[in-house]
Amino acid sequence: MTTQQTRPEVSAVVVTWNSNSDIVECLTSLERELAPLPSEIIVVDNGSGDGTVETVRAVAPAARVIANPANRGLAAANNQGLAAARGSIVLICNADVVFRPDSVRAMVDLLGRHQRAGWVVPRILHEDGAVQTSVGDLPSLGETLLGRQVARRRAPGDRSGFWWDGWAHDAELMVGRGFECAYAVRRSALNDVGGQDERYVLDWEGFDWAERFHRAGWEIWFTPNAEVVHFGGTSRRQVPFRSVVSQHRGMYLYFSDRGPKARKPFLALAFTTRAAVKLLLTALGVPLYRWAHRDRRRGA
Repeated sequence: MTTQQTRPEVSAVVVTWNSNSDIVECLTSLERELAPLPSEIIVVDNGSGDGTVETVRAVAPAARVIANPANRGLAAANNQGLAAARGSIVLICNADVVFRPDSVRAMVDLLGRHQRAGWVVPRILHEDGAVQTSVGDLPSLGETLLGRQVARRRAPGDRSGFWWDGWAHDAELMVGRGFECAYAVRRSALNDVGGQDERYVLDWEGFDWAERFHRAGWEIWFTPNAEVVHFGGTSRRQVPFRSVVSQHRGMYLYFSDRGPKARKPFLALAFTTRAAVKLLLTALGVPLYRWAHRDRRRGA
């Protein structure tokens, strides 16, 4: 870890919200991986009420903590961390992520080898070692409305569509976008693209940001040489109904910003209807996310 006077190479930004059950493993692995590098850790807490801030200060006293009095949303909190970060590379991650050995170095190395790489995504694993789909293309309206279960009917290993489900995630290549539980971005790309859109409270801020990276001429890469374990679902489980609403509001914002204004009433109706169905399924106890099944094995 660097001193305040030394400029870090890597700034890690971790946004927390009632993350006390996850943050110790995350910070322990992150400190281990950052130790060989000039680095800093910035934790932005969104008004946790479970002692997360106190735990962070006890476990990682060198980390800078930004404690918000209330939950500002993920994009706004990420922007707070980005504004505070001093590194030429910013590593952004959720609190429910554990970094495997040499994962940060592998992402830094990729950014060094590909000068137009603005964003790099690691290989993401479930706790049992199974590969979690990490990448895909930028979303189309049709795929978004039909949902991921329809997309999974493609041939195994097909590298096309919203999510590349079934692909082994075993090759380094450019992608359309990546799962935002852990990723590294280049400072010069941040300066070019700007921060995340704070209208997105939770979900779809990453889709919007990825599209803006591409529009500005920056590449998004995946590397299997960096691995993280993602436990998943910590925030969503606490507010399942709010998560569904926020997700669909994000979908509406994304597509309403990228098409003719005349279709906005259709988008509003389509995503409201889709949200209503998801809310009903949530109320009936139907699991909507893959990691809901994994969490039971973790004892969550």
